[in-house]
Amino acid sequence: MIGASLMTTALIFNGVKDGFAKLLSGSYEPLMLLWMQLLFACVVLLPVIVRRHGVSILLPKPFMLQVLRASVLVIGVGCFYWSLRFISLADATAMIFLAPLVVTALSPLVLDEALGKRRSIAVVIGFLGILLILRPAFDGDPKGYMIGLAAGFSIGLFYIANRKLAAYTPQIVAAAYTPLIGAILVAPLAPLFWTAPLIEDGGLIVAFLVLATLGQVMMISAFAYAPANIIAPFQYSQIIGAIGFSVIVFNDFPGPWTWSGIALIAGAGIYIAVRETRTKDGQKPRAAG
Repeated sequence: MIGASLMTTALIFNGVKDGFAKLLSGSYEPLMLLWMQLLFACVVLLPVIVRRHGVSILLPKPFMLQVLRASVLVIGVGCFYWSLRFISLADATAMIFLAPLVVTALSPLVLDEALGKRRSIAVVIGFLGILLILRPAFDGDPKGYMIGLAAGFSIGLFYIANRKLAAYTPQIVAAAYTPLIGAILVAPLAPLFWTAPLIEDGGLIVAFLVLATLGQVMMISAFAYAPANIIAPFQYSQIIGAIGFSVIVFNDFPGPWTWSGIALIAGAGIYIAVRETRTKDGQKPRAAG
């Protein structure tokens, strides 16, 4: 219960944080928002892991896989913030829900995990949910939806990298490696996207950074109380923060097509997570898949 509560709160914070990112996206480049987020996370997390594990822990191992993981996350989050310029916060968040489906679809190729008939059907249903949100009568700029899909796919690759690297480092160390490497990777581009923050935007920027870091810390803490396969279904609580922020700040309430798409995507993802939980707990599924 503690793990589920921490994960739910972390994801709601993330949804609200993304709302602040949308407010800021009109004045600042997506990479600038991402870089500030990565740097702030480094300031918070690096002293903790150095105190616990020593300075030598700052050299990521295995190096290339850690760099690859950070790279796909930078691409994913950067594309997500970029998509906020073109489409609603709820629709952009729904695109992120593609990530667990990407993990399931690619698991036979990358993770040597059997897909099975039922999980395959769940992936197809999830993609139908995406198509409902991407219906021909777009509510936003079509480019924004394509960028959002790229974000969801990249974050799915990030989840796969997490599984690959899970055995190498403790959770908090892995969580610190990503912003550290990401900040270094984005730094050479800083002259291209940096804009001096305006004083009147200070409150929004602080709220954005604090919520991003709180969400990250609470998410890390959640894994100390429950295994990943148990708390995975709670990732869809992010839509609560996103839609709540959209309604209160933007007066933007999702339409029935978006709700239907979110329901299909979340339902498929929750089914996959629950089925994986049953399998990992040693319970034999009643039918193949």
